[in-house]
Amino acid sequence: MFDWLRRVFGRSDGDERQRLFETLDALNAESGGGKPVATRRSLGRLKLRSGTLALGDPQYLPGLEIPNIAADEVEISASLWRYPSGAETITALRLALGEPTDGGTRRKIGEVGIDSAKLVVADKADIEEHWTETGKDRIGVISTAPDDTVLRLLTTRFKLKTVRVNPVRAEVIGSVSEQLAVEIEGFLKADPKYADYPFMYFWVQTNNSFDRANYMKAAWEFMPVGSRPEPLMFVCATGRGDGCYDVQGQFDGDVPGELTITFIEC
Repeated sequence: MFDWLRRVFGRSDGDERQRLFETLDALNAESGGGKPVATRRSLGRLKLRSGTLALGDPQYLPGLEIPNIAADEVEISASLWRYPSGAETITALRLALGEPTDGGTRRKIGEVGIDSAKLVVADKADIEEHWTETGKDRIGVISTAPDDTVLRLLTTRFKLKTVRVNPVRAEVIGSVSEQLAVEIEGFLKADPKYADYPFMYFWVQTNNSFDRANYMKAAWEFMPVGSRPEPLMFVCATGRGDGCYDVQGQFDGDVPGELTITFIEC
């Protein structure tokens, strides 16, 4: 919820950032039916076949890589804020890489920079082999920001039937063919107001790997990396949104046994 606010707020600094966070928390509480309750639970397990885990924004994968993992799966648990409505916000992630061990050392491994308000966790080899740039769908998207001028232009010119998805987005009903997409792009390029950046006003969303991660509505989800049902990746919303988040690791020698990422200090 309030995903666009998360993105704006995530770029603020200092006292201003804190005030914006407080505003966002209040809006989320109002939308969620009241103040959240802090809870913790297991979310599921992810297969790991290559021994290297990739973490990162869906725009910039593989992002941070954690090699030398002995386990063949990752157990993912989270600290969450759960609202009366049932909505959830993940405040921190814990990635268990095998059976817990006593002792060892804990240190910062690195950072993940987030600019899509989403984090992807996956096997590095699965990302390299199955991440898709083109999906199976062809959804025509028309921007309605700052107003619906382009929406009215395109629906009139091309006799499109559309549905408003949110205040800044309308979608064409039915699949948009490649030919129609080319015609719409040509129409926009012919107008000086839209010629330089036609893709900002109309584009075709194919629900490729990035689209599915980026437009995920839930707080978290296990979803296919590519076009096949498997392998899976884990995707979650990053607390209050964009930012740079530390990845801490617990090590037994050179072998990582646990990773933690905190999105919101509670």
